[in-house]
Amino acid sequence: MKSLLPIKPKLPTNTKIAVTALVLASLFLPSPFVILSPGNPQNILGSAITITGTKSYPTTGKLSVTSVMVTDPDSYITGFDVLYGWFDKNRAVLPRVEVYPEGESAADSMKNGAEEMSGSQTNATAAALTYLGYKSTSKLVITEVNDQTNANKLLYKSDIVLSVDDKKFESASEIMRYLDQKQPGDLVSIKVLRSESEIITKQIKLSARDDGSAFIGVNIQQNFNFPFQVKIQLAETGGPSGGLVFALGVVEKLTPADLIRGRNIAGTGTITADGQVGPIGGIAEKIIGAKKDGVKIFLAPIENCTDIKNKDQLTNSGSKNDMKIVPVATLTEAISVLNLPADATYPSCATAS
Repeated sequence: MKSLLPIKPKLPTNTKIAVTALVLASLFLPSPFVILSPGNPQNILGSAITITGTKSYPTTGKLSVTSVMVTDPDSYITGFDVLYGWFDKNRAVLPRVEVYPEGESAADSMKNGAEEMSGSQTNATAAALTYLGYKSTSKLVITEVNDQTNANKLLYKSDIVLSVDDKKFESASEIMRYLDQKQPGDLVSIKVLRSESEIITKQIKLSARDDGSAFIGVNIQQNFNFPFQVKIQLAETGGPSGGLVFALGVVEKLTPADLIRGRNIAGTGTITADGQVGPIGGIAEKIIGAKKDGVKIFLAPIENCTDIKNKDQLTNSGSKNDMKIVPVATLTEAISVLNLPADATYPSCATAS
């Protein structure tokens, strides 16, 4: 009996040309992705922080904010760009919807980033001054109302939040923690001061985020009256992730003790007015950028430890000259790390609880 050999199908030449043309064309068509790459760390101990109205002290070394370069939502990202990003170990490719809300333009992104940066700098100043024992007064101001939520036309921009369910809160983060106990559809009673004289109470049905958590549908910013002026300016950087480093910079400039001690230190992390450090995106790219800049200690939010995959980075088990990645949960913890002696064993993600 003859054995039958498989016959390879043959495509007509015209079909082969058409398929090849389609594959090549797809590499140059726009794709729904963004590309992340490491940014250059920016030292904030020069002129980035200006303090007037009280004594400030000279600084040494470098304390840098790290960043990630992200293609904006209007960028024309081709299939070829995506392939290159996948093969380049210093880049990451993410679906656009994971970085930018649906319909957000480059102008919207820049505006939102600037607003988040401004709020981050205010929170950083508040956290630093609270750590140092200064007293500041503040008010919780609604800065934006989501017109797709039940808060629309009930609460307004510039309303001052006095209470939620008759409870007074010191910060926007406290309100968020309180709402974490609620479910979408629950009613909350919100009392606000409007137009400096009119006190209004509204019953708001909580809306649902994409992850199922409950929220009011407003952005609340804590506006402070600080005892002196702290001004933070940093070019070409947006978003809230510089909060921890900004707070450390303010503490460094307001105390005679030298936290940095001539070292090259960098970090990342959001910060609340009460000094809680929160997670950020792009931790891998920020670590790459810091290592290239010769950073010796990198302060990272403890919640980002799950995003760090390299064993040496998790355990700080490389050579003694390698960059140490130290997880922190609060501003106080970060300052304690910077006060450790040079020969100390630093905390690591592997030892963090």
